[in-house]
Amino acid sequence: MKAKIIAITALASVSLSLNAQKLNFTPDLVLGHRSYTYMHNVNYYFNDRLKLNNLTLFDTEYTKDKENIFFIRNTLAYSFTKRFSVNAAFGIKNPGAFFSAYVQYRIAKPTYSLSYSIGTTYQKGFSLEQSVSFEYTPYLKENLQGYFSVLAIGNLDDNGYPRGLQFIRLGVKQDKIMYGVASNFDQFNNAKKTLENVGAFVKYNF
Repeated sequence: MKAKIIAITALASVSLSLNAQKLNFTPDLVLGHRSYTYMHNVNYYFNDRLKLNNLTLFDTEYTKDKENIFFIRNTLAYSFTKRFSVNAAFGIKNPGAFFSAYVQYRIAKPTYSLSYSIGTTYQKGFSLEQSVSFEYTPYLKENLQGYFSVLAIGNLDDNGYPRGLQFIRLGVKQDKIMYGVASNFDQFNNAKKTLENVGAFVKYNF
């Protein structure tokens, strides 16, 4: 219940402060067979090179709170070029606070984008963190595009694979709204514990 209140509060506060010239906001909601997931990305642009990003995710089961997942990360990014940036982040995720520093390479085209990042995260010890994000939006007809996206994040440390996730979306895009089918996969403690959630999603670019 607490996660639901936090998610609604975060959505409301961001919506009230939205400034189209400097800030964009992208909420993503999944209604799955196991749980519902709320995720958003907020980007605030100080200038062409400096950006502040907030990524917030809550995944909560419908009837009980035993498997709740939370992830809140605030990142300051400085772009040396259109494709290369350095990032410093802090936040909180299962099981607690963390700090990250990483570099990112990103390609953005009208119908697709691809980014790869690598760096270190400290949360009760250091780990190597890598992430890949890919989005493809081919035109199907006028005012209608296909939509396919993959986000994969993995951590490696001296003990193996402490945390990983993969989010997949497949559907259509009409102007600023996207909807279709979604699947979320999470791994914990060398995949000794795994969670899956498959259902429908809706996403909007403000």
